[in-house]
Amino acid sequence: MYKRFGFILFLTALLINVSCLNRHFINGRSELVSITDTTLNDSSIFVGSVHWVDWPINYTFQGPFEVWIENTHLRTISDSSGYYFINTIPGTYTIKCQSEGNEWAQLIEEMKNLEIMKNKKIRINFYIGYTVE
Repeated sequence: MYKRFGFILFLTALLINVSCLNRHFINGRSELVSITDTTLNDSSIFVGSVHWVDWPINYTFQGPFEVWIENTHLRTISDSSGYYFINTIPGTYTIKCQSEGNEWAQLIEEMKNLEIMKNKKIRINFYIGYTVE
């Protein structure tokens, strides 16, 4: 009986502690850098870099970050320098990015309704926000 009461008391204290956190989100952003013509055998490619917003430039750790095209199976993980690429076919897409293991929707960056034609390379850089307490 005392163990059960102690456990319930512990869970109540934990719940109160977690609910009192004053979490703030630092907003990220995404930017369309360029659209270039290239010979891609009638396919298309999204490329770019992913960084933490306000991240020191000389600091080399960049992720990993997940980058994907919404409503498709196309996804990738950035390399150690934050670079990513996704090959696709021409169409209109929403491309999204988040840090691996992210659990907050506020920290997912996206570019909506990007129309990409054949033999085009679209460069998008993502700057991922973060949370502080």
